[in-house]
Amino acid sequence: MTDLLPMDLHSHSECSPDAQTPVVEMCAAAIQKKIAVYAITDHYDLGGTDSADTNFDQLFAQNIPKIQAAKTLYADQLRLLTGIELGQPMENPAQTAKAAAILAAFPFDFVLGSQHNAPGRPDFYFYNPRNEAFDLEKELSLYFTGLLEVVRWGRFDSAAHLTYPFRYILRQGQTNYNFRRWDDHLEAIVRLLAEKGLALEINTSGVSENPSYLMPETRWVQRFRELGGERLTIGADAHSPDRVGAGIRAGMAAAAKAGFRRLCYYAERQPYFLSLADFK
Repeated sequence: MTDLLPMDLHSHSECSPDAQTPVVEMCAAAIQKKIAVYAITDHYDLGGTDSADTNFDQLFAQNIPKIQAAKTLYADQLRLLTGIELGQPMENPAQTAKAAAILAAFPFDFVLGSQHNAPGRPDFYFYNPRNEAFDLEKELSLYFTGLLEVVRWGRFDSAAHLTYPFRYILRQGQTNYNFRRWDDHLEAIVRLLAEKGLALEINTSGVSENPSYLMPETRWVQRFRELGGERLTIGADAHSPDRVGAGIRAGMAAAAKAGFRRLCYYAERQPYFLSLADFK
């Protein structure tokens, strides 16, 4: 048994528009936190209204060599994966084609698939319940419908933060919101993930928040296993070095509570497994 953390497979460097830290510094933080397997998964957003002015091709042309250099630099200290977080790849056929082209253009180890907004709408990061023009129920319905389409597409390895909008509902103090009214949508999503043999991410970015939360809740991790899901990844969604590895132990506890005995990571898009029993 080791005191290492098994993995943190979701983090962002200066090559994401919402982060500022160089790849090597994020990797140094992962080493300091004793993480065995670490992935840089910078954003490549294909839809929504918030990143239209970002040149993601230019960012990734810079990003991939930086990750390769860090792999060499830290080869004896860290298993570093070249990753990407593909956001909103299904908003229209042109964006879906672009997503396929990006996956073919770079040597990714690991691909996160994600949805941050209802198609063509702002990121839920900007949710404000005082905005009367924002119809939360409509936005959530469109969000979960869009996320299901991403899973149907399926050209990713792990589905990131399934309940992403709930983060911002909670941050706005709406702790009494009836989240369970979306259970039918989440059931369809985790069922399809399991059927397609795709991985589910436990996103631990909210563990230190008040109230504390995982994305998705442990009950959905358990339901994923009940439906035959076998591949489970964990990521802190760090955008700065201090957040690398944050909440990973809580994610491990949730995985064990849901009945999982191992976690999954990807190298060259192939799954590999780590036993939870090997980590304290």
